Amino acid sequence: MMHSRRFRLLRSLCCCALLAGPGLASDAAAAPAPVSSGSAPAKPVYAEWFTDEAMRVDLFHAGSGSAEDYSLDEVVWEPLWPGTRVHLIDPFGFGTWRFRVVDAASSREIFRQGYATLFDEWQGTAEAQAGVSRSMSESVRFPWPRKPVVVHLDKRQRDGSFRPAFSLGVDPSSHQISRARPFASFRTVELNPGPPPDKALDVLIVPEGYAREDEAKLQRDLRRFARVFLEYEPWKSQQAHIRFRGVESFSLESGVSEPRKGLHRDTILGSSFNTFDSERYLTVVHTKRLRQIASLAPYDALFVMVNSGRYGGGGVYNQWSVFVSDNEYDDYVMLHEFGHHIAGLADEYYDSAISNDEDLMYPPGVEPWEANITAFLGRRRESVKWHGLIRPDTPLPTEEKTAAADLVGAFEGAGYKAKGLFRPQKDCKMFHKGLVGFCAVCSRALQNMVRYHAGQEVQP
Repeated sequence: MMHSRRFRLLRSLCCCALLAGPGLASDAAAAPAPVSSGSAPAKPVYAEWFTDEAMRVDLFHAGSGSAEDYSLDEVVWEPLWPGTRVHLIDPFGFGTWRFRVVDAASSREIFRQGYATLFDEWQGTAEAQAGVSRSMSESVRFPWPRKPVVVHLDKRQRDGSFRPAFSLGVDPSSHQISRARPFASFRTVELNPGPPPDKALDVLIVPEGYAREDEAKLQRDLRRFARVFLEYEPWKSQQAHIRFRGVESFSLESGVSEPRKGLHRDTILGSSFNTFDSERYLTVVHTKRLRQIASLAPYDALFVMVNSGRYGGGGVYNQWSVFVSDNEYDDYVMLHEFGHHIAGLADEYYDSAISNDEDLMYPPGVEPWEANITAFLGRRRESVKWHGLIRPDTPLPTEEKTAAADLVGAFEGAGYKAKGLFRPQKDCKMFHKGLVGFCAVCSRALQNMVRYHAGQEVQP
């Protein structure tokens, strides 16, 4: 399944607002700051800039294949920031987008994180390219600021640089910030012992398509998939730094919508197969309710567990991952989609049709941002991201037929393209659904993300 990673220019550049104490202030206060490719001169100290709470900014992302725009839904208070309190400036640089939180008074950058969007994929579909417009919902979350801030959204360009797209000023004392707690009656389930949120990768499972009469199955499924995850490398060896929870969220009907079959279910998250008319693509297009339910528990990463036996799923970097509960490959889908969501890993397969243009997702001659694929530009060994894991005597490109299973090299065929993109090993959990683990490069990326959220040292 796909995850969002495509590069495009933004036609509509700036949509600005400022939430002030008594009301709205001028747009000038929230004008986009110049985009810097570097970090702040000194690392911001968490306690100086943030409280223990969290701020969520819910957004609408709308447009067609040639234009797009952001607009504000609402700013929301959440009771706890569970994420990193050490790596406040993103050390990885992954994502088609990034958001930056800047102190309004000093213009100092105090938080930054990369992300991707489902909307990026939508823009490459035939429907979007024909001029049809759609809107989707997205959210960015960060620690609750002690002082007024400006949140900047920047979009990655073809050359890897970022261009300002949207800015929003927020005064944390504003009465316009929502403190409502929808779905507070839903119960949170602890699925494994673990450290406190600021010392852990907190993973939350939100069930979808489970009716009240499915409660016993929901409980079994929550525990089964938490066990599957925690017993699989590279997470098994890092269990001490991972905390799993679930939320008992119920739908009015069992199952999930499958439009091609004429099946439409009334479910709590409104997830559906056939996203962008792709048969197996199962996503949540409108995520407001997902975020509201998820806010009931600490989370760094979000699973949506869908009560279905059909093969399918999806994952978007730093947004969510979706998997099904009752397919013969459900374990694989869960782990594969989480690779997209938590580490921004690319699909390494190249022989399955997708719903949008591969050259728009991965323009020829441009190095992808994902950690596990490369364009091998100039056929230079040092241009391969993982060249430090490649033995000096390993030829590049690497011949697949004669290579050992554990050999790290540059194997042509990745990112939906048989030519022009390369993957690290012959096989990997990001390559196909056989009984194979994550390759060395993907494992390193996933381990890094556990350390990142647990506040440990990372190796970007």
